[in-house]
Amino acid sequence: MSFIHTHADRRLFLRQSAALGALAGSSLASNLALIGAAAAQSTSDYRALVCINLGGGNDNANTVVPVSPAEYAAYAAARQSLALPTSALLTLNPTGYSGPTLALHPSLARLRGLFNSGQAAVMANVGTLAHPITKDQWDKRSPATQLPYQLFSHSDQSREWQTGIPDATSRTGWLGRAGDLLDALNNSPVSICMSLGGNNMLQVGNKIVQYQLTTQGPVALRDLDSPYGINTPALRILMTDNARTNKMERELTAVARRAISTEAAVSSAIASTDAKTGANPLPTFGGGNLGAQLRMVARMIAARKDLGHTRQIFYVSHGGYDMHADLITNHAKRLAEIDAAVSDFYLQTVALGVSDKVTTFTASEFGRALQSNGDGSDHGWGAHHFIVGGAVHGQRIFGQWPTVALKSNDDAGNGRLIPTTAVDQYTATLATWLGVGASQLSTVLPNIGRFASSDLGFFSA
Repeated sequence: MSFIHTHADRRLFLRQSAALGALAGSSLASNLALIGAAAAQSTSDYRALVCINLGGGNDNANTVVPVSPAEYAAYAAARQSLALPTSALLTLNPTGYSGPTLALHPSLARLRGLFNSGQAAVMANVGTLAHPITKDQWDKRSPATQLPYQLFSHSDQSREWQTGIPDATSRTGWLGRAGDLLDALNNSPVSICMSLGGNNMLQVGNKIVQYQLTTQGPVALRDLDSPYGINTPALRILMTDNARTNKMERELTAVARRAISTEAAVSSAIASTDAKTGANPLPTFGGGNLGAQLRMVARMIAARKDLGHTRQIFYVSHGGYDMHADLITNHAKRLAEIDAAVSDFYLQTVALGVSDKVTTFTASEFGRALQSNGDGSDHGWGAHHFIVGGAVHGQRIFGQWPTVALKSNDDAGNGRLIPTTAVDQYTATLATWLGVGASQLSTVLPNIGRFASSDLGFFSA
C-alpha cells in the first residue's frame, strides 16, 4: 500500500520507595523492598536501554484513552463495540498537562502505579516522519510531498522505525549506530547490543554485531550425538583453525571463534553472579515469554561488571499486536503481559541498585486506526509509547496529545493519527541519555535536523 542522572541519594530513595508503595500488591514487593537498599552500589557511569518491540502495531486508542465527557463520546462513536467502558479504565494523574483526562487500559494497573508515582511517562503520538507534516499538507499531498515509504505496511514501517531513516534505504539501525559510537566505553568480548528477541534491524551497526541470547542464556556448542560419527572437540578445532587461506573460510572461522569465546564469557559472568546471590538469583517475572526475556536482561545487567560493560543495549520482542479481529480479548491479554513483565523488571532494577541507570521503552511499527472494522482495528500511523525507569521524568504526557475523533485535524483517514512527534525525536532523546553526544547525533539519526527538537525532555535533570 503506497500510503495506506544521577540523583541525590535521598531523592533516589524517595522515588524508589514511592514505586514500591505503588506496586505493593505485587508478590515481589515485600522481598525486594528489603533488599533494594542493600543491593545499591556504585554504578559509575553505567547506563542501559531496553527496547520492547510490540510487533504487529499496538492499538493506541485502547491503550491510552481520553475520558473527559466530550472526548470519550467521540472515541466511543468511532470505536463502537471496541470502546472500553469508563468504569473499567484506570485514570492517570499527570502533572504539567492541560489536555483531556486520560486513562489506561484496565490491564495496565501496575504500569499506572509506576506512572502515578513518577517512574513512567507516556510519549504521545509518535510515528515515522520524513519531515513534519500538517493535516492540510496531508490532505493536499502531491507527488512532491515527502512521506515515509509505504505507510501502513508492516515490513516497511518496522524497518523504517528501526533504521530511523524512513525516506531512504539503510543497512543499519539507530541503536546499532549508537552502539558503534559507545562501544569504546566497554571493555568486553560481548557486544554492547544484545538481543533476546532474535535478529533485528535496530541493533545492526557498521561495526557492531548484535549478540543473540535465549531466555536461558547464551547458546553453546553442545556435544554431538555419537551416531553421527562427529567428535565435538575435533569439530571445535576445525571450526577455529587459524590456518585458513580462503577469505570466506577465514570469516567463518572468526565467527565461530567469536561465538565460542563470547558464550564462555557470558556463561562465566552469569555463573559468577549466581554464585554471589544464590542458586536462583532473580525471582521469576510475570508476563510469560516477555517476562522471561526481561529476566535474562536483568541477569545480564547484574553481570555487567564481570562482562566489562558500562553501556548495554537490549532488544526484546512481544508480538501478536496485528489485531484485525478479536481485539478486546487479545489486546487485554497482551497488555497484561506487558504490565506484569515491565513492572517486575523495574522492581528488579531497584533491587540491583540501577533503577535510575536502566530505561525501558516501547516501540511498534505503527499504531492503529481509531475506527472499528467490526471486531478489530486496522493499520494506523502515530501511536503512544511508554518510557519507564528511575531517570525518567515521570508522571507526564510528552508530545502533543491528539484529538481522538474521526475527521479531526489529526486524522489521516479512519482515525489514523498523523504523528506530531517523529520517531527521530523520540529516539534521539533516548540516544542522548545513553551517552551519544550532540555532535554525534546526526550520525545516529541523519534526519534529526529536520525537526524542531532533539530532546523531548523525558529524562530528569
